[in-house]
Amino acid sequence: MELKLEIVAHHEIAVMRCMGRLTFGKETQLLKKCVDSVLSQFSVCVLALDGIAQIDARGLGTIIGCFERARALGSLLLVGGASEHVHDLLRITQLDRILEVYSSEAEALEACAQAA
Repeated sequence: MELKLEIVAHHEIAVMRCMGRLTFGKETQLLKKCVDSVLSQFSVCVLALDGIAQIDARGLGTIIGCFERARALGSLLLVGGASEHVHDLLRITQLDRILEVYSSEAEALEACAQAA
């Protein structure tokens, strides 16, 4: 299943709901392009990864690249929810120590509200 993205605005925060697979090729390119577009309009973006069924090393690298781009722009990129598989990979690779990972989209939005 190809990557599908749904972008929803919650006040000043963009939520990007990702579904399908995030693997080398057009999926990682699509995510980069969409995150760049969202960060040009919003200073906070929540990546909801609940719907990601398959991810590879390039997909993980793309998420880190998006995080670094957001930081360079003075923006914030959070992971709000992840499928069990993705969550396990973030933990095993210790990327959950670098990224701000929340157990759900709602929890990430709450954290943004408290920080504001």
